[in-house]
Amino acid sequence: MKQTMQCFISTPARATASLVTLVTLWHLWLAGRVDLSVDEAHYALYGVKLALSYFDHPPMVGWLNAIPTLFSHTDTALRIIPAAFFAISCLILYRIAVRLFPDFEWIGFWSIVILQGAIMFQLLSISMLPDTPLMIASLMVFWTLLNLRDKSTLKQWLWLGFWLGIAGLSKYTAVTLVISLILVMLVESRYDWLKDKGLWLAVLAATVLISPVLIWNAQHDWVSFLYQLNHGTHHSEWDWLRVAQTQVAQLVVYTPLLYLIGLFMAFFGLFLETNTRLLALFALPILGLFALGSGYEMSLPHWTQSAWMFLTPLVIYWIWLNWDRRWVRGFTYFGAGYAVLTTVLLSALLVAPWIPSPDNQHPTRDLHGWPEAVAKAQSYQQQYPNAQLFVSNWTQASRVAWYAYPQPVYVTDNRFDQFDIWYGNPPVGSAGILIVPSYEDLPPKTNKPGHFNQCTELDALKIEYLFNLVVTYHFFHCEGFQAVKYSGWEKELPLVQDIEKSSLAPNE
Repeated sequence: MKQTMQCFISTPARATASLVTLVTLWHLWLAGRVDLSVDEAHYALYGVKLALSYFDHPPMVGWLNAIPTLFSHTDTALRIIPAAFFAISCLILYRIAVRLFPDFEWIGFWSIVILQGAIMFQLLSISMLPDTPLMIASLMVFWTLLNLRDKSTLKQWLWLGFWLGIAGLSKYTAVTLVISLILVMLVESRYDWLKDKGLWLAVLAATVLISPVLIWNAQHDWVSFLYQLNHGTHHSEWDWLRVAQTQVAQLVVYTPLLYLIGLFMAFFGLFLETNTRLLALFALPILGLFALGSGYEMSLPHWTQSAWMFLTPLVIYWIWLNWDRRWVRGFTYFGAGYAVLTTVLLSALLVAPWIPSPDNQHPTRDLHGWPEAVAKAQSYQQQYPNAQLFVSNWTQASRVAWYAYPQPVYVTDNRFDQFDIWYGNPPVGSAGILIVPSYEDLPPKTNKPGHFNQCTELDALKIEYLFNLVVTYHFFHCEGFQAVKYSGWEKELPLVQDIEKSSLAPNE
């Protein structure tokens, strides 16, 4: 206890705590400046539609979102927990860094600085995604591993099982943590762990914790696992171009400094001393999984955030060891300048969409105007009482369904997703109010399965800021909804076939 107190009153610890506090307060202020992103709105719906699990993700993100929705449905309220979780993740990372590299007193502070300088982590800090609880769980798995390496006790094994279970309830890619633990056991020849009853109790504890996911999938034809397996092989052919595009995206959002030195240390670190190798073993399975999968379908940058979080202490430690080299100092200054510039630009865009651009090209077009668009669409429903709300894909359905809650929202594509489970498909022949943002196809498709026979435009709503057009929402009254025709991997599932049959009921 005395050692812990001394750690937290040290100058680096105070500086880190001050930095995390100031940044968290800034993030909370930003939280109310923009509408929910597509993922935030989707998972906010999880919070008001509680279940054991969901189509595309385990339930933890929904369970956490259920807490603020008990008190408020505002966008700001939904961003308090992710801001707090990100702050906690930073403090855990600080403790890991100073524990692994005690010869550099300020390594924890600078690890948090480089983390905060990446715009992807800035975005994640106020967005409730499955990655939000996964960050904390991943770091705690690593911390518990450090404790087990010092002394194998039943208590630490049970903590390991607990945090693995929390990770499994957060995101399916938590499987990479299991891979990392196996690699550590093999590399360090800790085969005696296999004879330790604590290990198998940890496995049992993790399995019990993830049982809601297993139960829900057993009840829904194992649709989540089938979706994840097919999601990573969207194209039939593996393409290096998609891999390159994925890597460039990560370089941009995680900064060249963290990306380039981090990638170097992820591989080179395997051949260095033990503590460095540990971080590399936790980063590489994540990077490898999404690099391989991106050949079939581009991976989104935030999917690899845990890997870059693990690599930040390695990047700082390498820079510290090589600071006497002029090119290292120059590249570090360049990376710092890049981080400051992109962070300021991102903050400015979140505060206000001030950049002039064409109607369908504004960088924040997706984050403004959804509440106003929903209110206008609902006003048209008063003129057409039998018309339901429609959009063209699940990304738009997330925002419309959240801001129109508890009203159902239907999607006019032929892709099976969570909205089919929640709302099913509307009866053939239904009428609807279709909301189409200006960056989607105009006029909307008609006379095709999943679409309408005809649509008539009613009006358009322009969202402007300081005479700068951000986005325009178009509204259509559509008639004669045609039956959905699923054409992908999901068409053979009994669950999907039942939904298709129910949508063929005559319109009342």
